[in-house]
Amino acid sequence: MRRRTARLLTATALTAAAFSGPVAGAVAGAVAPVPLAEGDFAPLEVWPKSAAPGATVTVNTTACGPGGHADGDATTVGGGRFRLVPGTHEEVVVGQFQIARGTRPGTYDIGATCADGEYATGDLVVVERQGPQGRVRTGVGGGTTTAADPPKIAAGAAVLAAAAAGGTWLLRRRASGTQG
Repeated sequence: MRRRTARLLTATALTAAAFSGPVAGAVAGAVAPVPLAEGDFAPLEVWPKSAAPGATVTVNTTACGPGGHADGDATTVGGGRFRLVPGTHEEVVVGQFQIARGTRPGTYDIGATCADGEYATGDLVVVERQGPQGRVRTGVGGGTTTAADPPKIAAGAAVLAAAAAGGTWLLRRRASGTQG
């Protein structure tokens, strides 16, 4: 029971870190926004910078100013439009979207338009989805598992059945021998 609680707490902490990590990183390195020349775009931080189709991506920017908000555009990767709202630090707006499953590998522009008209842009690199190969950590039990192999499963079941039958036979034999 103690192990299960520890895993649950670890998973909760990792989830919280995943959602606060990009914001914390952006704020740690953030300085007051530099005024942009006409036609320039503010940076839109994209995290992770590269991801496979199906992944959730977080973006943030300081372009909107304290307490601002923005409308994001990830239609280039099938993520549609999304909202950026003030994060933990009021000068940073944050939003998320998901890369569509059919998106092809490549570099895509992601944009955000602030309520005050400022525009921020960043690049997202979509990589090919890699299926699990070899052993996979499942988070259940202490070891690893591999893909199901029906012949091995059948052989294991036969061994267990034989052991159960043999054990039953020995117990009956022993029981009948002690009574006689």
